[in-house]
This record gives sequence, C-alpha cells and structure tokens, in this order.
Amino acid sequence: MTFENCEIVATVSKAFHCANMIKEGETLVFDMQGRLLAAKSSANLCLGIIAKLQPALLMAQDRAAEGLHPISNRYKSFDCFDTGIDHGGTGKVFVDLHLRDATTRERVEP
Repeated sequence: MTFENCEIVATVSKAFHCANMIKEGETLVFDMQGRLLAAKSSANLCLGIIAKLQPALLMAQDRAAEGLHPISNRYKSFDCFDTGIDHGGTGKVFVDLHLRDATTRERVEP
C-alpha cells in the first residue's frame, strides 16, 4: 500500500489548563509531507505541541518511503513542551498519532 493519500492525525487524549485552550478530543491534521492542514484540524494552533510532533512527522515520511506503516507503535504518543501547572507551567496537552485515509477518513492500521 502507498501512503500518498493519507493524513497523520494527532488526537488530543488529555489536556488541562492549556494556555491555547486545546481540549480533549480535538485534532491536529498533517499531510504526509508534514504540513499542518488547518482547515481539517479542530485544535487551536500551538507551537509547543507541533514542535514536539515534528520529529515524528519526519520519521513517518521516512517509514513510508521504506514501505513501512508511517506511524510506529513505539512513537505515537507525545506531550507538549509545557512543564505542566504542577511544575510551574500553565498546563499540559497529550496527543496520540494515527494514520487515516484522506478521502474516506477511515483509520489505516498497520
């Protein structure tokens, strides 16, 4: 299978006291080139989480080029850069990555 018509979705699994008002269940959607698809995303823009996802997006491209499923089971859960309110920050956001077909929006499993 080729992954050209797929999108990488980061779904917020947990969020509390987020300064950017990101809520659980919201998504950030990226194409296979790692570009944020703002029109398909429901979460507010946050550089703290996007910066943490950038290496995973590059790895997804590399894995797809090798014919592997772009989302590794080892690297699919991430948190933002904020230290969290309990450590002097403002809050914390956690996301889980998955792959979906851009046309049908169905999940693409390994």
